[in-house]
Amino acid sequence: MTGFSLKVKPRDYQIEAAKWALSNKRSTVVMPTGSGKTLIAVLFSKELLEKKHAKKILVLEPTRILVEQTARYFEKTLGIKALPIHGRYPPDKRIELWRKAVVAVATPETALNDVKQIIQNNYDAIIVNECHHTTGKDAYAKFMKTTDKVFKWRLGLSAHIPRSRRYKIEKYIGKIRVWSWTDERIKKYVPEWIGEIYEAELNDAEKQVLERLEEARLEYIGKYRGLVNLAIRRFIRDGALALKESLEKDTLLASILSHIKPMLENKEVRPLHKLDALKRVLSDHEGFNKAIVFVDRVIVAEYLEKKLIHYNPVIIVGKTKLRTDLREVLKRAHSSETKIIISTSAGEEGIDLPQADLLIIWSNVASPLRFIQRHGRILRLTGRKGLKFVAYIVTPDTPDMNSLLDALELAKKNGVDVPIDEETLEALWRKTTRNRILVVLSGKPMPLGWISEITGMPRDMVEKAIRRLEDKGLVIYIYTFLDKTYALVDDLFILKENFEEYLTPDTSLVARIKPYVENKELKMVSGTYDQVLTKLIRLLRRYGEFTRISAILQIPLETGAFQQIMLHYTFRINNEEVLETIIKNLYSASKYYRFITKTPWSNNKAEQYGEL
Repeated sequence: MTGFSLKVKPRDYQIEAAKWALSNKRSTVVMPTGSGKTLIAVLFSKELLEKKHAKKILVLEPTRILVEQTARYFEKTLGIKALPIHGRYPPDKRIELWRKAVVAVATPETALNDVKQIIQNNYDAIIVNECHHTTGKDAYAKFMKTTDKVFKWRLGLSAHIPRSRRYKIEKYIGKIRVWSWTDERIKKYVPEWIGEIYEAELNDAEKQVLERLEEARLEYIGKYRGLVNLAIRRFIRDGALALKESLEKDTLLASILSHIKPMLENKEVRPLHKLDALKRVLSDHEGFNKAIVFVDRVIVAEYLEKKLIHYNPVIIVGKTKLRTDLREVLKRAHSSETKIIISTSAGEEGIDLPQADLLIIWSNVASPLRFIQRHGRILRLTGRKGLKFVAYIVTPDTPDMNSLLDALELAKKNGVDVPIDEETLEALWRKTTRNRILVVLSGKPMPLGWISEITGMPRDMVEKAIRRLEDKGLVIYIYTFLDKTYALVDDLFILKENFEEYLTPDTSLVARIKPYVENKELKMVSGTYDQVLTKLIRLLRRYGEFTRISAILQIPLETGAFQQIMLHYTFRINNEEVLETIIKNLYSASKYYRFITKTPWSNNKAEQYGEL
C-alpha cells in the first residue's frame, strides 16, 4: 500500500479482520475490549482511501469524548487529519467541517441532525463503533435507517452483540464475525476485567434542584455547609428518592433545606435519574450470568428491586437490616435463578456474596478500601471462564464524577489494575466540577482563595484539583503580592502583561536551585539569573521535563543584612518558556518576599543547599 504511512505495527488478527471486512464490503467485527478494534477501523479506512474505493468516511462514536479521542487516534496512527464533529460546534461551522473532512468523526445525534450535509458531501463509507446500539430507538438506529441507501462500505465494531440484536445489526451494517477472547493471539491483550462508564445526566428540572442546593451551600459555613454537601452528594449519587427520604425526617438537614422538598415533588424530577443508565448496562450485557449492583441507600435498593423484578433480584443490606434469615437470602443470591443482587455498603463486608461476571457501581465512593472490596467480587475469580465487566454509573458535571475519578486514581496507586485508559480518564476529568477551575482561570490569573470564592468550591477541594492540574502541566503559578498566583500555561502572555514587576529579574542576586524529575533529584545549579537559566535549559533539554524546582536565595536588606528565603515551584515544567518565566519570578523575589506565605526554615535545610 502507498499513500498513507501507518505509524504502528498491526497485529496479525487485526490485519485478518480488516481484510475480511474489506472483502465483504458490509461487515461487523466483534472483538474484546483491549484487542485494538480502532486500529482495524484505521486499516479499513487506509485501504478504501488509497485504492479510491471511497471518497469520504464517516466514523460514528457514542460520546463526544470518544469523538475527540478517535479523531486524534486516526491522526496519530495514519497521519490523516480526521475532523471531530459534534454538537458543541454551531451549525455553520459543522457545514464547513462536513465539506472539508475526508474522515469525519461524529456522534450519531450530530450525524442524524446533519444527515443532509453527509449526503450532499458524498460520504460513501461508514464505520460504526459500539454498533450494538444500532437497534430500537437509539440515535444509531435512526441514523442507519435514514441512510440505508447511502453507504456502499460499512464496518461495525463492538466488544459484544446480544443475540436479540444480531438481526438488526446485520441488516443495517453487515455480516457479523466474532474473534473470541479465547483466541491465543488476542488473549494476552485482554484485561482480567473491563471497566465501562455510563453517564446518567440530570434533566432540566433536576438541574434546578442541584442549583438550589448549591446556592444553599454557599449560604452556610461549618457543619451546616457540611450537611448541604451531604444532601448534594445524596441527590447526584443516589437520586432524588434518597434525598427526599432524608428531608422527610425531623432533622437539622430537613430544617435548613425545607425549601427544597417541594421541588422534589415535581413530576419531572425522577425518583432515580440513574435508572435508565442501569437498564442500558443490563441491555448491553444481555446474557450475563449474575450481576451485583452496589448502592448506598436501602430505599434505593428497595426501589430497584421493584423495577428489576423480571431478573428475580435479591437485596442484601447487611446483617442487621435483613428482612428474612441471612442464610435464606444468601441461598437465593447463589441460586442460578437470581440474576441480580442489589447490595448496600453494609453488605460489602462480612457477607459471602456470590461471584459475578457483571458488577455495577451505582453509588460512587472515593474510598480506595471500599473500591477494592467491591471489585474483589470480580477480581477474586480463579481461572478465566469468560470476560468480567464493571460498569460505573456516574452523573456528569457534578461531584459524582469527582468521586469516581478519585476512586479510580487511588485504586491505581494502591496497585489495582484499572483497565480504563489515561486519555479517557483525562477526558472525564474535564467533565467534573473541578473543570470550573480551568474556566475561571482562563485569561484571569488569580490566587487560590479567589478561585475558591468564585467557583464556590471548598478551599481544600480547590487545592486538590489545582495539584492535579499542576501535575498534568495545565496550570502554573508565580509569586506576587497576592502570594501564589495561578494561571493556565496557555496564558503565560497574560502573566507577563499583568505581573511584569514580578517577572523582572534582579541580576545581582545569587540562588541555588534543585530541579527534580519525579522523585529523582538532579544536579544542583547555582549562580546569577543568566548563569542559572542557561544551566537549567541545558538540563531541561536533556531530561525533557522537570516535575518541580526548589530554590533558596538571599535578599539584601536596607540594614546591610540578608533575608534568606526558600521557594518551591511544584508543577510540571516541560518547555523553556515556562522555565524562563519561573526563573524570572524567582530572581524577582525582592519585590514579593514580604507578601508570601513563609516556608519554615531550619539549619538542616540550609545545609542541604550549602552557603550562598
